[in-house]
Amino acid sequence: MSFKLKFSPTVRSKDFSPSTLHQKDKSPTTNKIIILDCSNFHLKQRSVFIPLEKKLSEAVQEQRKNIEIPHDIFGYAGRTKFSIVIDQEIDISCPNWETTHKDNIEHYTKLSLLSVHRFLEVYRDQDSEKSFHIIPLVETDLFPFTFVLIDEDFNEVKNSVITKPLPHTMLFDRAVQRETEIINNIQKSLKDGTPIPIYKDLLNSARNYIWRGKYRLVPVEANTAFESFVPDTIYRLDPTFNSSKLLKLNLYDKVIKLQEILSAKLINSGNSSVNWFTTAPAGWKTVSQPELKSWYDNCYLLRNEVIHQGYNGVTKEDASKAYEAALDAINYINYVESLISS
Repeated sequence: MSFKLKFSPTVRSKDFSPSTLHQKDKSPTTNKIIILDCSNFHLKQRSVFIPLEKKLSEAVQEQRKNIEIPHDIFGYAGRTKFSIVIDQEIDISCPNWETTHKDNIEHYTKLSLLSVHRFLEVYRDQDSEKSFHIIPLVETDLFPFTFVLIDEDFNEVKNSVITKPLPHTMLFDRAVQRETEIINNIQKSLKDGTPIPIYKDLLNSARNYIWRGKYRLVPVEANTAFESFVPDTIYRLDPTFNSSKLLKLNLYDKVIKLQEILSAKLINSGNSSVNWFTTAPAGWKTVSQPELKSWYDNCYLLRNEVIHQGYNGVTKEDASKAYEAALDAINYINYVESLISS
């Protein structure tokens, strides 16, 4: 008889934060959470426990949907349990199956980490809630972790459990529930291999630099995110647009081109066009649309000071403004694009 392998690590993650956090011990409760199938990233539902550390970091404990602690970069305030099904059969009728099982743990660990990273990547992209898990997981982040053989009904095979525990304290609580639309979008992205746009990774990186206190890098990453977003949107709106021509345009001209394409699409769909610029006496168009002007003033110009003038005086407030300005500009353009199909 052959069985599939299940890998259950507890990781430093708050992407699946609990809905509430209690100070006292509480009996474990069973809750539904998503399980990954490493072979094709299909999602299945199963009841598992969601463990959390009883002893939090020094940050204030909060009772709400997500536990958001701005300086808790590594997610020390919480732990999330992932159960990953590796689609690999093991024949326990073979005399040496246990040895083979143990010898392949390193391979299973790496495979599982790849799956968790892919899932978290899609989860961050699809979920509207804040997510802290920016830093990639490594093997030392997994504790304790358990390898066990399971049958097709997810029943554990007797004497097949291999556990590598590390000392820590946990309590149990409910998993956060996500809307059906979000779960469906996660499933779809995992199944069809949808890549995450690079501008989203850059925005996450910019936010991470704020948490780490590397403030001068924030406007650089945030502005690069916007620079990546603009041509990406142009190609999405007009897949036939000449890529060679677009590469020759500077950012200023790309934004103007995006305005032209969006306006044409809006008019064709019965909406009003957009006008993001005013023309100065010398003929140079200046940004006037509020979100785009904020990006230009608070992000673009600050980025230029850092890159071209070696400016090293970026404060946390400056960095936060730069990040928010780039994010608001991107969200504004996405909103305008959404009007085309509305």
